[in-house]
Amino acid sequence: MIKVTINIILLFLASSLIPLGSFILPAYKIKKMPKLNSKDRLLANLISGGVIYFIDDKLFFVYVGFFLLLEGAYYIFEMTSIEIFDRIFISTTITTAAGYLLMKAFIGTPDNLMTIMDTMYREYLILDQSVITTMMGYVKEHLLFIMFTYSLVINYFTYFILKGKTYRKWNISYLWILVYIVTFFIDKTLKIDNFYVKNLYSITTLIYVIYGIKVLYSMFREKIKWRVYGKSLAIVTACFFPIGIFILGAMNSFGIIRINKRRK
Repeated sequence: MIKVTINIILLFLASSLIPLGSFILPAYKIKKMPKLNSKDRLLANLISGGVIYFIDDKLFFVYVGFFLLLEGAYYIFEMTSIEIFDRIFISTTITTAAGYLLMKAFIGTPDNLMTIMDTMYREYLILDQSVITTMMGYVKEHLLFIMFTYSLVINYFTYFILKGKTYRKWNISYLWILVYIVTFFIDKTLKIDNFYVKNLYSITTLIYVIYGIKVLYSMFREKIKWRVYGKSLAIVTACFFPIGIFILGAMNSFGIIRINKRRK
């Protein structure tokens, strides 16, 4: 229990330094915690949480509001028959919402965040004023989408570490397309400029592009034996033809495209 507790604390601190590697922490906990009895699990969580709170109370809320939330969602989903990609995207949505609320609680409005970021960029990066202004404008307009993307990376790789062997069997519900259609209609047809609508539109587009990459990879695997090459080719294709990959993912979610999933 002591070893697990120390590792949790160290992995959390490491994730603070290398945010994109944060998925190692929830993956580690989900693998190790079931091996402990209920008393040791409780102690490990209490001690690690207490140490993190002692180090920085704001980091503690990040630990609870993101990592423990992700971990809890994983355990809940394990008791259901929800498709893996749906679990990932639902968990990502929940952790993104929690992150956004934490930002508003500790930083304030997106404008406050932009002020802080603008100051940091000016102080630590040698960039042209116009570049900084453009960057800040993009971040402000797509803040939820950016937060969702980061959270998606953590959730996705957490599940991939834990369930990667069944990757080709991961599916998604067609219901996400309803959110896409509604937000597309409001944003593109009615031309209503709304922060949340724009971000939800971008998020649902990303969801089906990510799923489309998996679908394309599964198609490649029927012809290509080397998995790394198949995945790389699918990702590169998505970079050049995101709309096509989006359509592929959406069509597969409706069962229009059937893929042989026997090969891993």
